[in-house]
Amino acid sequence: MEDIQKALQEFRNQIDTIDKELVYLLSRRFELVSSVWDLKKMVNMQTLQPNRWNEVLQKIKDYSEEYWVNPNFTHEVWELIHKEALSIENNK
Repeated sequence: MEDIQKALQEFRNQIDTIDKELVYLLSRRFELVSSVWDLKKMVNMQTLQPNRWNEVLQKIKDYSEEYWVNPNFTHEVWELIHKEALSIENNK
């Protein structure tokens, strides 16, 4: 039983590390979103770029298939990420 507890703790430690990395990567992504918005604003470009959004969704679907992650799940996650990105752009 002690070996199982140690193994569980090791897995949990790894999950915690990945969770921290995910939050950091989201932070970096949103910093880049802010920079993109600054450029869009300079040329009076709309916040939402449908072609780009479709391109992103296709890439996410491809990545999901490549890494064996449920594409419906990643689509939902990216919808939330996109919603936050639009919020950042619209509130700058």
